[in-house]
Amino acid sequence: MNHENKAKWGILGTANIAKKALVPGIKDADNSELFAVASRSEGKARQFAEEFELPSYYSSYENLLGDTEIDFVYIPLPNHLHHEWTINAFKKGKNVLCEKPLGTNSGEVEEMFEIAGKENLTLMEGFMYRFHPQTRKVKELIEKGEIGEPSFFRGAFSFPLITEDRDDDIRWKEEMGGGSLMDLGTYSVNTVRYLFGEEPNRVFGRNFTHPDHTAEAETQAILEFPSGKTATIDSSFLLTDRANYEVTSKNGRIQAFDTYGPRRGKRLKIDIDKGNTRETEVLEGVNEYSLEVEHLVDSVREEKTPFVSPEDSINNAKVLDGIRASAEEEKWVQV
Repeated sequence: MNHENKAKWGILGTANIAKKALVPGIKDADNSELFAVASRSEGKARQFAEEFELPSYYSSYENLLGDTEIDFVYIPLPNHLHHEWTINAFKKGKNVLCEKPLGTNSGEVEEMFEIAGKENLTLMEGFMYRFHPQTRKVKELIEKGEIGEPSFFRGAFSFPLITEDRDDDIRWKEEMGGGSLMDLGTYSVNTVRYLFGEEPNRVFGRNFTHPDHTAEAETQAILEFPSGKTATIDSSFLLTDRANYEVTSKNGRIQAFDTYGPRRGKRLKIDIDKGNTRETEVLEGVNEYSLEVEHLVDSVREEKTPFVSPEDSINNAKVLDGIRASAEEEKWVQV
């Protein structure tokens, strides 16, 4: 693809996820180029632009959004700013890839898509794992009936943020939309909804806080589906590194390992157990961030709904709302 045809991207903020994942993702995407970054600190913006050889940088988010050369904006800001800055980007005619979770509640998420629709722009939630061949393979195995009809899902995502001794980390701050459920649990919720192809009708959640922090440190939840399927998920900033899930039926189970996070260059495993036999599939880790970026640009250009659709993101947010309400009220909550 020639240079003129590439979509120009701007990034709001200099977050680690941008540096580690989205910068290489945009640079590797065939249909995109990274054009500008904005930070509220001019020094940070300049440093970022120099490090990644960007043509432009801005010392305010507003100024980047005002740049008419930019077509797409990536938003990796703290969770409580996603709603505000996505809407600001729409006002300036930008399509948006926003980190998960899209909003701090489903009302925010619904409003974001409503405004996107009015402005004829596209918003997609940054669930990069959905573009990875590992995820696609598990979905394909289920659809092919490899283990028959699955009835149970177990998902675990954790890492010991508590040992990093970073009290200023936004993930510890409730007022900034922090907490393990919004940071990690949102992936497991999204995964089971995608793999089962169904929405839960009720949820039960419980969470634990750490005495030094306001946001919850650990959440466990049960999801029940109209078909009778069930799921358990857990997210934690107190436990060791875990990122895996399993889908189980009366005939067998499929286990996926290393399921989230930048996985380029890693060899990723799927175990398929049936009776006493185990088959293992190993997939090469690809850059799922560049696949995500390419997909969003193609969707806009072809006027198609993105793979991670508005309905998908709104329903995910409703489940997260339900789990939080359940943990607070200590009872089952209808979604």
